[in-house]
Amino acid sequence: MAERFETGRWEKTTCQCPKWGDVQTCGPANHHAVGTMLQSAVIRLARRWTARVDEVLAEGGLNAGQLAVLNLLAQRPSGLIQREAADALALSEAVMSTRVTGLLAAGLVERQALKGDRRAHLLRLTDSGREAAKLWSACASCVQYSVESSVSLQDLSTALAVLSRMNAALGAHDCSVTTDADPAPQPRGCACMPGPVSMLGA
Repeated sequence: MAERFETGRWEKTTCQCPKWGDVQTCGPANHHAVGTMLQSAVIRLARRWTARVDEVLAEGGLNAGQLAVLNLLAQRPSGLIQREAADALALSEAVMSTRVTGLLAAGLVERQALKGDRRAHLLRLTDSGREAAKLWSACASCVQYSVESSVSLQDLSTALAVLSRMNAALGAHDCSVTTDADPAPQPRGCACMPGPVSMLGA
């Protein structure tokens, strides 16, 4: 699709921004068009990826957002204030509250009010929550592998570098990725390598 754009031709464009007024940019004529296509592709990928993870997690009564909360709390055995957890996941307190409510009902998380501040609540994983985090994180990793295996490591590294630079241009903070020394135990029926993702118990 990119072949339809001319290369080597430069043009000046002016955007009328409500905040900054007239903003002039100068660059390759096809730069903005390809950038717009990339933005749409990233949004579609994020939505479809999340939807696929949600399908896998549905068997455990979870979704990708709730698993993110479980994984965050798994890194903080002593607990985390709900407001801090929301900030760590870049969520509003309202969205965080909705996710936590479901986890509380499932018995995966416990919440207690902090002394001296009735509005603040400390979140901790229950024993069931820790087991669920390990089990369903492994299943989510199956989806990740099925996506990653479709491209080379070099392409993944290039995509990460490009998106990181664009993310930095937006003034956002890059997320540092940490990996465990030992891989998470694989649940029964979760076919990670090779082949498509299979549901638990299938």
